[in-house]
Amino acid sequence: MTHLNSPSDDATSATTPTPGADHERLLDAFLDDHAEWQRWRTWSDETTHAVHQSMVLRAELIHEPSAGDVRWRFAVYSSPVGARLWHAAACSSTPTEVIRALLLSLATHAAEYPHIHHPDHDVPVEAPQPLADSGWIRVAEAARGRIRWSPANDAFVLRHTVADRGMDSPAAWVLSGLDQHHQRWTIALSSMTPAAALTAVSEALADSEALLRQRTTTPFVAHNRPQPGPPPHGRRAR
Repeated sequence: MTHLNSPSDDATSATTPTPGADHERLLDAFLDDHAEWQRWRTWSDETTHAVHQSMVLRAELIHEPSAGDVRWRFAVYSSPVGARLWHAAACSSTPTEVIRALLLSLATHAAEYPHIHHPDHDVPVEAPQPLADSGWIRVAEAARGRIRWSPANDAFVLRHTVADRGMDSPAAWVLSGLDQHHQRWTIALSSMTPAAALTAVSEALADSEALLRQRTTTPFVAHNRPQPGPPPHGRRAR
């Protein structure tokens, strides 16, 4: 399987896996709420596929991946038997909020995404806007041919490899962060990914970073037992 728990230069990874039940429930809820998507199981029962009625939008959930391995795969095709236009893959500990954002984007734009046959040149401007609105910093890494967005703590990152524009590279866009257990997760999207899809996951990324920051910076308030007061006037304490 393809490993997605790096880039190594962005942060170190942890080894504690997160429970997979949330991802299973997420897929169940998505299929329950979207009748135009059907559930397909493979002969081995190792994966479940959510397939749009048009047969050109697909999401795959791997039920028991190893830590750091691919948990989700997404793909959009030009026709049921046509070429793959763009795709994405997410590792085991990717927050369900980010996965939900991509699933809902696929459902919302099901009629549009199969007809995008060329790179969306508005992506580098539109996609990171939720991050800019949240105060993330944009840095051009010319030597590496990429652009990087990250918050002040640098624990989360959106990285765009500029050299991959114009071809369907599997990791032209990489979103990565830390979960509440400080395990690094990564979701990679190909260069043909539309602006709407990347904007959706970028917004979820910003929300996940803000939530984790809030959890780790909230001060602990100790609740001490009340101390007994002085004895009543004119009486002696026992």
